[in-house]
Amino acid sequence: MKKIISIILISIIIASLLVGCSNQKANESSLSNQNQQQESKKLTIAVIPKALDSEFWLDLKNGAEKAAQENNVDLIVLAPDKESNVEQQFRIIEDMIQRKVDALLIAPCDSSGVVPFIEKANESNIPVFTIDTNADGGKIVSFIGTDNILGGKIAGERVIKLLNGKGKVGLILGVPGQQTMRDRADGFKEAIKAAPDIKLVAEQPANSERALAMTVMENILQAHPDINAVFAASTLMAMGALEAVEAAGKIDQVKIIGFDSQKESLEAIKAGKLDSLVAQNPFNMGYLGVKAAIDYINGKDVPNRIDTGTELVTKENVDKYLK
Repeated sequence: MKKIISIILISIIIASLLVGCSNQKANESSLSNQNQQQESKKLTIAVIPKALDSEFWLDLKNGAEKAAQENNVDLIVLAPDKESNVEQQFRIIEDMIQRKVDALLIAPCDSSGVVPFIEKANESNIPVFTIDTNADGGKIVSFIGTDNILGGKIAGERVIKLLNGKGKVGLILGVPGQQTMRDRADGFKEAIKAAPDIKLVAEQPANSERALAMTVMENILQAHPDINAVFAASTLMAMGALEAVEAAGKIDQVKIIGFDSQKESLEAIKAGKLDSLVAQNPFNMGYLGVKAAIDYINGKDVPNRIDTGTELVTKENVDKYLK
């Protein structure tokens, strides 16, 4: 009888051990599967430009897409219908936070107004990068874009050279509140201080819209018919200003300097209608922005500022950009 009881007890102990081992293996297998799923999960990065209504923003989108393809990343690119539609951009950012994307790349339509939305992303542990335009606050991992103060200085120095240090100039800016526009204006004004006989007689916003820039330029020409040069702080605004100057028959009198470059504006330089452009590299902004986000997520060091370069385009070097 004792032998039978002992055999039963031993059988129970062995069965318990076998069940424990089986459960441990099952748990280990489950953890292994979870780890594999986490490792194989593709990153999702959202890029939110100010708009997608010009070659500039489409080039930026192309750069972001190329970096995403090279690194097997899911990319979402969404933008408001125009740069002045600030609230629409805010709603897009909120939606991306709700979707819990792995990183946000934003070109803010409003550098100050976007701050609470960046802070929401910070609270959700979503890293935020700014491209083209910086924000006034929130935790930003890195800004990827142009040195816009330098770009404005380049435009101002060009005006001084064109006017031999004497004349009347105008300044047409984009959406008020954008860091890029503030910096371009500051750089331009700083540069022309070197020529006391150059007077800034007009400064007006045109929201980076071609039609509005044409109207603004018409108003400037009416108020200052003897104006000598205008710095329009985007390509679309430069082309709008050019239309107004052409219509007034003052192509030879008014020199127009723009910012950014697209085929039509480059062809206008080649034709001698537009004097020059301060060119940026939007493709690099998108490409390097996505690469910086991937590096950061993977634990690599990312500089807090990545300069994508600036160059003055004139009739002498425009062919390089038209290729």
